[in-house]
Amino acid sequence: MLATAHLTLEEDATYRRALDHYYDTEAPLAFDKQTLSKRLRVSEQTLSNVLAEFFIETPEGWRHKRCDAEIARYKAKSEKAKRAGSLGGLAKSSGRQANAKRTPSKRLANQELEPELEPSKKTCTLDEAKAFALELGQLASDGEACFYKWEGNGWKNGTSPIKDWKATMRSWKAAGYLPSQKSLFSMQPKKPKHASCL
Repeated sequence: MLATAHLTLEEDATYRRALDHYYDTEAPLAFDKQTLSKRLRVSEQTLSNVLAEFFIETPEGWRHKRCDAEIARYKAKSEKAKRAGSLGGLAKSSGRQANAKRTPSKRLANQELEPELEPSKKTCTLDEAKAFALELGQLASDGEACFYKWEGNGWKNGTSPIKDWKATMRSWKAAGYLPSQKSLFSMQPKKPKHASCL
């Protein structure tokens, strides 16, 4: 913007139209200033001033460094995408894998990494739940409550299947969700919400 700040309105429009034409054709501007000025709908004199200041005269035509760099970058990116697309189509049509590395989805990767838990970790008996609650320093009734809740919910914790019932009971204990923990909190007197209630 600073390089063109000194241009008149007509010169600025000429410069922008010349750039647009350069990008559209992806080629240097033609030498014939008369034809080019008609194509851009600008005066030949204004076009000559803009070409002399911002473009370089070469055997191919009037070149612009920035335009050439942008067009080259665009073509390289387009060619790379074309090659990648042809590899993908080739692999699908022939049933062979493309040379490109394929990253499995996160869900698929996690499924492959997680070992299948044996059924004894997913579910338990009533006696096992009570015994484990006692191991955690809780009441046997906590284990019983967990067992019946999980059994009634199809061995799900909320909407997720229970993968390890012992880990679930440990996390419930840590969060204070076990029935004996809730009853301890409920026996404490509630504090009034407002000082005016005192």
